[in-house]
Amino acid sequence: MSRVIFNHQPPPPVIDTGRADVACFIGLARVVPGAAVPPALAAWLASLGYTTQAAALTNVPLIFESYPAFTAIFDDGSSGDGYGTDYVASAVRSFFAQGGKRCYVVRAGDPLGPQDSLPAAAPGQPAGKASKLASLLLNPLYDTGDASTWTGVGALAALEEVSYVATPDLPALCASEPVGANGQTPLIPSGPQQFTPCTQGEMVAQQQVTFSAEAPRLALADYQTWAASVASILNYLSGGALTHQLHLHEMQYVAAFPMPQEMDVATAWENPSADEIAQDVHEILNLYLPEIVEPGVVQNTAPINLSSCFLQLAYPWLKTSGSGTLLEQLEPPDGVLAGLLARNALTRGAFTSATKIAPSEVYDAQPALPSQEMQTPATALEWGPGSPQKALIERLSLFGPTPAGLQLLSDVTAYPGESYRPGAVNRLVNVICRAARMIGETSVFENNGPALWGKITRALETLMSNAWTLGALDGDSASDAFSVRCDRSTMTQNDLDNGRLVALVTFTAAAIVETITVTLSMETTGTSAQAIAASVATSNLAAPAMAGVS
Repeated sequence: MSRVIFNHQPPPPVIDTGRADVACFIGLARVVPGAAVPPALAAWLASLGYTTQAAALTNVPLIFESYPAFTAIFDDGSSGDGYGTDYVASAVRSFFAQGGKRCYVVRAGDPLGPQDSLPAAAPGQPAGKASKLASLLLNPLYDTGDASTWTGVGALAALEEVSYVATPDLPALCASEPVGANGQTPLIPSGPQQFTPCTQGEMVAQQQVTFSAEAPRLALADYQTWAASVASILNYLSGGALTHQLHLHEMQYVAAFPMPQEMDVATAWENPSADEIAQDVHEILNLYLPEIVEPGVVQNTAPINLSSCFLQLAYPWLKTSGSGTLLEQLEPPDGVLAGLLARNALTRGAFTSATKIAPSEVYDAQPALPSQEMQTPATALEWGPGSPQKALIERLSLFGPTPAGLQLLSDVTAYPGESYRPGAVNRLVNVICRAARMIGETSVFENNGPALWGKITRALETLMSNAWTLGALDGDSASDAFSVRCDRSTMTQNDLDNGRLVALVTFTAAAIVETITVTLSMETTGTSAQAIAASVATSNLAAPAMAGVS
């Protein structure tokens, strides 16, 4: 033997379903020629039924723990093949720049280009943009159990670790105007490599790739397509037909709210004022996010209702250190927000507001908004038909200027009421539901009797005590903050006859005064571990684990 060669292979990814900081970006990305998936990751994907050849990296959930790992497989948008629409690449970059540690990327196709604005190649087939939008959304065969049939957001069925879902390309895919069709050819250096001695000579600014087309802006009709797409994703996460995929209930959809065109198409290319743009946003919110009266039922006359605690809308769009290759150098804010939420979960706890986390590498936000839209009112909000119009800071996760620089001003969901509107409260419920599900999975095949009831009670009490110790629950003592009950009083005779265990957990979140009740139901059949429902006490409001698009 002449020599020993050590071929270091990274270990397979360790999947921790208890994490609350992992994001999944689903959208359009360009595979780098000759890219190869690391063997350990390929082996893990093969165990899920995926193939990982470079030509087949569509609808395959790839794990990344750094941006260089992403750019080893996907184009970052600066190679000369792009048209300023590499939104997934910019979102992943911003996620890690904000402090995210792990994300999944599910590629649904190549980024938009001039060819995608052309008509369909054959009658009955969707055009390029419509076809890519369809590939981003759910395949009707997602419930076959075969991972190879899961397209777009359907891949989430295999990803129990994910807490935040983002689709950065969705606004561009819903815009009716061609995107990036007039891309300018970037200047790429040619000739042999040369080394120049370091000198103190005159500094020359690096030439930047620019594109003449505008960033995607949606007309009123385009918002209908966008809202329908968002609704289909929310329906999938909130249950839909996959009621046995309980981990989907614990995911938050972090979406970029699209920039509006002027509602009057004739003046769409003019320069509208900040007040006019803000009013356009209010019109869309009033149409697709109707309000409710608590307790009560959603009062909705619109064909699509996006009022859901599963949804967190980020606005306005941002300029970052890595957005220079995009149209107007603007990137959707969902990647930045997902990174802030991940960093907040890692450093302060998912149950705290992410507004305390300072964004990194973000230096501008567009379009500009009036100051009154970025100020929280001193009086309590009123909800329901006829209530005063609320500032955008109360409806959207808003970025804006502060004396300390550009910051996240609000961390709210699209829920039209006070119970689940704070993003921190909804994340707290998701964390508790996820932990409770893991407790139930360890006992699913045990006999349903007093011994098991006591075991589940003790495990849930430990979980809630830890949450109270960390400051997630409100109360002078643990007994004031929560209660756990699992006995005959929480189960009907039908539950007992069918081997169903039900535990009742009641707690008060530190951020609000409402009491929240979580019901843990565990089937002993082994096919469905448990069903979790959370609701505000003394009300009929839908809970994060069960709420959907009405």
